[in-house]
Amino acid sequence: MSGISWVALSYRLPREPSRPRLAVWRRLKRLGATLLHDAVWLLPSDAKTREAFEWLAEEIEEQGGTAFVWEATSLGAEQDQTIVAQFRAAADERYAAIAESAEGLRCVGPKLRVARGGRPDHARRQLAGLERALRLESRRDHFRAPGRREAEEALRTAARELPEPSPERGRADAVGH
Repeated sequence: MSGISWVALSYRLPREPSRPRLAVWRRLKRLGATLLHDAVWLLPSDAKTREAFEWLAEEIEEQGGTAFVWEATSLGAEQDQTIVAQFRAAADERYAAIAESAEGLRCVGPKLRVARGGRPDHARRQLAGLERALRLESRRDHFRAPGRREAEEALRTAARELPEPSPERGRADAVGH
């Protein structure tokens, strides 16, 4: 695993207003970046991640902050392994949350089958949201965390357990009843 090239972003933003700082933090999380130390964030280096950090640096500067983007390589395989482990652990946490939500939907499935007026359409929308979350996570899972397989299986199981929306209900919803 030695020889990984990283793109790093270090930035500073004024404390007030806090909204730009929160927006940057959310963007870094959406990219799947990991916090190395203080305000130094890392992604594996490729054209896409460099561009994402460069755009973010421009936005930070437009908000009155300072930002630096650079490429780095660690001085040894042990450091790379530590950083990769951080990436995988963060991705596994997000995959576990998706799997837990899917498990909750799976448990609801049998109840929807027997309950009159159950909302399989609502559960199906929730499942679609979890599928979108899984796609997003798989895009930012730079090191193929093992939790992905569990999340995928949990979604497949939930999809099998949820009843299909009834045709009558679908027509009534379309008419506005």
